Amino acid sequence: MAEIRKIQPKIPQIRKRKKVAAYARVSKETERLAHSLSAQVSYYSRLLQNNPEWEYAGVYADSFISGTSIKQRKEFQRLVEDCEQGKIDIVLCKSISRFARNTVDLLETVRHLKELGIEVRFEKEHINSLSEDGELMLSLLASFAQEESLSISENCKWGVRKRFESGEIGTANKHILGYQYDEEQRKYVVISEEAVIVRRMFQLYLDGLSLQAICDDLNDKGYRTINGCLFQEASLMLMIRNEVYAGDTLRQKSYMADPLTKNKVKNKGELPKYYMADSHEAIIDRETWAKVQEEIARRESLLNPTYCFTKKIKCGICGMPYTRKVSKIKGKKFVHWICRAKKEVGMTCTSINFSESELKHICAKVLSTDGFSEEEFNQRVLDMTVLENGSIEFHLTGGEKKLWKNIRINESRHVPTVTDCFKGKLVCGACGLEYHRVVSADKWVYWYCIGKKRKGMSCSNRNYADYQLRNISAWMLGLSEFDEAEFDKQVEKITVQPDGNLLYHFYDGRTSLWQR
Repeated sequence: MAEIRKIQPKIPQIRKRKKVAAYARVSKETERLAHSLSAQVSYYSRLLQNNPEWEYAGVYADSFISGTSIKQRKEFQRLVEDCEQGKIDIVLCKSISRFARNTVDLLETVRHLKELGIEVRFEKEHINSLSEDGELMLSLLASFAQEESLSISENCKWGVRKRFESGEIGTANKHILGYQYDEEQRKYVVISEEAVIVRRMFQLYLDGLSLQAICDDLNDKGYRTINGCLFQEASLMLMIRNEVYAGDTLRQKSYMADPLTKNKVKNKGELPKYYMADSHEAIIDRETWAKVQEEIARRESLLNPTYCFTKKIKCGICGMPYTRKVSKIKGKKFVHWICRAKKEVGMTCTSINFSESELKHICAKVLSTDGFSEEEFNQRVLDMTVLENGSIEFHLTGGEKKLWKNIRINESRHVPTVTDCFKGKLVCGACGLEYHRVVSADKWVYWYCIGKKRKGMSCSNRNYADYQLRNISAWMLGLSEFDEAEFDKQVEKITVQPDGNLLYHFYDGRTSLWQR
């Protein structure tokens, strides 16, 4: 008997439709790009709705926003939120550059969506984020997109600077107190009722009122800022410093350091600035303007006195600036420059301190000037870095660098040394007698002219500590540390000059002067 099998009818399974959305973006506000965005939205709307396998999940579009960051793109953020809520299975995008120009943002977002099981398709590059080679291709192409963005940014900056140079470009601040920028005339035009406020604040400052007193006066009279707010000290100071009120315009006061983060920083000389004199009608005459700027400088000098080394010296260990410290010991005043970290709570630094007089002497030596000249110092020295070993690296105008090497002859703490090879070789240049060695009550070993002890003599030539002579001699011999045998071999004698300098006499006939 034949076997009989019952065949059950197949029930067709209905495939669940994928929820598909699209993302579009344009970065500049122009008529052409606005049309492009509209075309992208229409295209994706038709594409999604006409595919029977897809469920329309919407088109997300950001208009006139850069792709270098996702922070300002509200529609992009809404797209990601909807993905997280399970409203979307597939995201379509025209190209990688439309999705994100920042490689980090792109990969982080795509990986996040991948973890959620959501696929991202880039039509132009034919990339599917869920495919095996999808992330590798994304990394490569996103890097190209980011470099293209940086290149575009640099080209735009170049164009802006060229327009700065020719005076063609307008201004970002269309309305400041007292002025409204006229696009047709391409210059600021005075707003008479606001100009009254500006003139009053300048005059009150010249009359000696403090910033807070001026703010109180303006606020009490019912005057307000262009945003309708009360006047505050910080904003008032910016206004009385603004050259616009004298009829001039200064361009590129700040710049965008990183086109990806869009962070603006103050231009402290990294880029050129462009000053346009008499670019528009002045509210404040030049004489008043100049007097106000002088008064600002005068008041600031009283609050924060500056010295020739202020903001010039940096610590090479922790990066903090050096600051001036004045102390009194037994009624005597001492001025030193120390790393600021030594003053800050919770911070320490092992950098070397310098007396102000020592710094001036060092600068005179490095700059080869007859004594310290503040004018010469300010003209030639850009900044100084104190290295870990106590040496100072000078950065001079014109890109030149000079090094002052610290041979540590002014150490308050040092290893005691007793050196025999200086006997008979250390001669006084004032009286001609030899130097002798002695140990002081506090166990310092130093050398002094015997003429100070001889009857009928009163030599006053300088004493030298034993460790000082060792360090100086090592420096003169080009050694990293003192070597008695090498000293005996090369140095015939040392003459201590009346001014304290040391004249080295070598066996080969050479002489070399070490200057304090």
